[in-house]
Amino acid sequence: MSKLRCKCGHSISDNTNGLAYKASLLKDGENDKFFDWLTAETQSYVVAAQTGTVREWLAEKGYSTDYANLMLDHGNVLHDHIHGRWCLVKRDLYECEACGRIHIEAEDNVFASYASDNEKCSQILAATPSNGI
Repeated sequence: MSKLRCKCGHSISDNTNGLAYKASLLKDGENDKFFDWLTAETQSYVVAAQTGTVREWLAEKGYSTDYANLMLDHGNVLHDHIHGRWCLVKRDLYECEACGRIHIEAEDNVFASYASDNEKCSQILAATPSNGI
C-alpha cells in the first residue's frame, strides 16, 4: 500500500519507514505458529552454521545460488529469512492524522476502518522510547 484515502478525505501515505501513524499486527491465532516457526528456523540455521552447511540450508529454504554467493553474515541471513516470513503473516495498521480513524489491513490491501471516540489523532501507533528496542 502506498496511499490510502480515509473516509474523512485525508490521504494516508506509506512510502518510508518509521511512520508515527503505522504499525504492524500479528493476529493472536498466528502468534504461536509464528514463534514456533521462528524458533525452529533459527535452531536449524544455527546447526547449519555450526556444521558448515549454510549454503545447503539456503538452497533447502528456496534461496538462489546468487543469494548464497553474496556470502552475507549470519545476522543478515537470519534477518532476511525472518523478515520474509514476517511480511507474509503480519497486517498493517494506519491511524489517520486528520481524524484518528484506525485502518486495519484485513487482507492484502483491503482495510477495515474504525472511528476514534474523540475524532482526533492520538498517535497511538507511534513508537515509544521506553519499550527497550
